Amino acid sequence: MKKIFTLVFAFILALNSYAQGLGELNPDFGNEGSIMFNPSVAHDKIEKLLIQKDGKILTVGGARVGGSNYSIYASRHNPDGTLDETYGENGIAYFKVNPLIYMNYAFDAALNENDHLFIAGYTFDYTNNTGFIICLDENGLENTEFGDNGYVVSEYGGGIVYDAIKIDSKGRPVIAGYYDDQILVRRYTAKGNPDMTFGNEGSVRIILDPSQWAYCYAYDIEILEDGKILVTGHKVSADMNYNTYLLRLKSNGTLDETFADNGVLYINAGDNEDYYAEYAVSISIQADGKYLVGGHADLPPGESDLIRSESYITRINNNGTIDETFGTNGFVKFEPFEGDGCTNTSYSILSAKDGQIFGTIYSYNAITTASRAYVYNLDANGQLKEDFAGSGIIALPKIDENEVTITTKSLALKDDKNLLLGGYVALDYSSALEIFISCINIDIKGEEPEEPGDDDSIEELTSSLLLYPNPTNDRLYIETLTLTQTLTVEIYDIYGRRQVTETPSHQGNLSVDVTDLNSGVYFIKVITSEGEAVKRFVKK
Repeated sequence: MKKIFTLVFAFILALNSYAQGLGELNPDFGNEGSIMFNPSVAHDKIEKLLIQKDGKILTVGGARVGGSNYSIYASRHNPDGTLDETYGENGIAYFKVNPLIYMNYAFDAALNENDHLFIAGYTFDYTNNTGFIICLDENGLENTEFGDNGYVVSEYGGGIVYDAIKIDSKGRPVIAGYYDDQILVRRYTAKGNPDMTFGNEGSVRIILDPSQWAYCYAYDIEILEDGKILVTGHKVSADMNYNTYLLRLKSNGTLDETFADNGVLYINAGDNEDYYAEYAVSISIQADGKYLVGGHADLPPGESDLIRSESYITRINNNGTIDETFGTNGFVKFEPFEGDGCTNTSYSILSAKDGQIFGTIYSYNAITTASRAYVYNLDANGQLKEDFAGSGIIALPKIDENEVTITTKSLALKDDKNLLLGGYVALDYSSALEIFISCINIDIKGEEPEEPGDDDSIEELTSSLLLYPNPTNDRLYIETLTLTQTLTVEIYDIYGRRQVTETPSHQGNLSVDVTDLNSGVYFIKVITSEGEAVKRFVKK
């Protein structure tokens, strides 16, 4: 397995640097590349960072307003990082699902097509939990058209937690979490009612091993173009063995038996059987449709028996197998802090349109109490991009001279040249936590899908593929002279982003409706039982 050690970095990110090198802070954002703010007096933590269509920045997390019970907060910032004072109260909005409960906390958030913000989390009263979704309008106020005046709250009890949320193509919020230590997936209508077409009256509860009781948790969720749902997390069996998983549900909530083993893939991130615990915490979809899963796993303890862990990222094929062409045997591993008591925790990963991968790691040494936050940049196949700060992985610099630790929780692409990182810092070993957003220079390029190579069979398939009319306005007709069966047709833009997927049920000539595509150059891939063929066409 590939393991990436960060013993010495050739390049150290500098706050006062004005160079525009990849991996450096962008001085045009905030104060020399970063902004800091305090939603409350203590314990401020960010969980999610999002970008609106107009370029404004949203953050969501928890804040202990007035030093009392925890509140949910949402902030909005202008593209330069300054607070947007038209949002909430001078840029920050606060909410308590139940003001009498000690913990009101947000874990995840998502935007719909109208840039309405959906926040998912849980409340805790020292006895039981409830899960919730809050929907905010463009002004940071409760959207009264959703749920009960902007709120949807689960039943009480059973340890219900809403950990992750995504909005599907029909505007429906889909959450993943757990209920009574079982995986819970729920889908609501766009108005906030349970979606009765999904699972059992809107809910799916999954026990991964019905033969014995196990604690099963879900931490992230993604929705595919065809409406299927990916969920990742981990299972703890009665003998305290941990298994990370990625499961795929059909759009109706049933397990997709065409994926892995009846819908569930177990991910063994360890090199041996001595791993004590493994976690999968994030999912991202690459431009080619393959799935990235990020997490961390315990390493065998050293002499001190203190926990050690490394961060990892793996890639999964659409059929539910590990893609062994990625990294080394399907995995890329990171251990910035090495040795007894050193933990390296993964929080967030994302894939850009050209296949580049970005991720964060938080490293902590329990013996020395040293800690650092890292961001890395891989190419589409899991290799470090050395043009990113000269090494492909860098430690974030200190933002405040009193800072003793820094954690990066969420990533978002501001545009093709800027990566935003949201996290928090601890100051002076006190309860004071401050939220930060940093902007790092990157370079995302448009890459065309590969044309057919030199293989004779591929050339024969491509030469047999005829497209007309080309250019076209509305419908592209496809004639396959020698192919016996067309299985799938896909259309990609020049950046490699898939725009159309169709699975025709007939043989021979077929056509694809391209009316909704913008004008420009595209590539059509025809996938058959005999191979694949790719040709270029123009949409007028």
